[in-house]
Amino acid sequence: MLNDIANDRTHGSTDLALLALDGISKAANATDTVLLAVFQQRMQSLIRSLQSSRPSMVALNNLLERVRLPISQFNSRDLKAYRKLIIDHCAEAKSFAREAQSQAVIEMVNQIKPGDVIMTHSISSTIKKVLSRLSKTRVHIIVTESRPGDEGKVLAAYLVALGMRPTYITEAQINLWMPRANKVVVGADALLEDGSIINKCGTSLMAMSARYHGVPVYVCAESFKQTNSNAYELEQMDPGELKLNVAGVKVSNWYFERVAPDLITKWIH
Repeated sequence: MLNDIANDRTHGSTDLALLALDGISKAANATDTVLLAVFQQRMQSLIRSLQSSRPSMVALNNLLERVRLPISQFNSRDLKAYRKLIIDHCAEAKSFAREAQSQAVIEMVNQIKPGDVIMTHSISSTIKKVLSRLSKTRVHIIVTESRPGDEGKVLAAYLVALGMRPTYITEAQINLWMPRANKVVVGADALLEDGSIINKCGTSLMAMSARYHGVPVYVCAESFKQTNSNAYELEQMDPGELKLNVAGVKVSNWYFERVAPDLITKWIH
């Protein structure tokens, strides 16, 4: 499970956090150890490893902390009670996350009007739910390719399955297409104390183009993605994903970047 979370390139941070919570719950339920101390050590180690596996994704750390903290204070000798505590807190964290996501989706949908042309970047489970609610309305979606994982292809196919007819563009075309949009709507993997966000590389380019053309930028992201710090760590992935095999060329494959607060019109949560 840990490797699956660390190497995942297609799910957003909320989905990964929910998958991690499922994995923790299953691990707690499947363990065959009879020594409580060993069980506690294994579960705490698993949770900490998952929390640090995707440093750019604050949601993963924050939601798993809702499990780690209460179980770290367990003071009984009852292994069954400890197991149940883990499973119950995983369920509580999942319920909390889904409720927060639903609230963010509703608030974002309320900002969108028939006839809007929305540009978006990368893929987010929260944004997918927003667009799903808009599938029967008269809105048009411009989807970026979002290299190197090409998440935009997944999102475009998802929109077509909903009956929508999106426009698919490369990131290089963002500024060309921006005058045709009247809203930018993106998700976020983290919201920092100063109001900036961490999101997939390319988001800053989109936000700067939007500002130049007078297009508002909405960040739709749940409250549990917020941190009370301005410190962040950006993930750098395998350069081989860019498929350039030329000796002597240094290949950069940063996945995430910081988007300055003055480029963001409103955080919707």
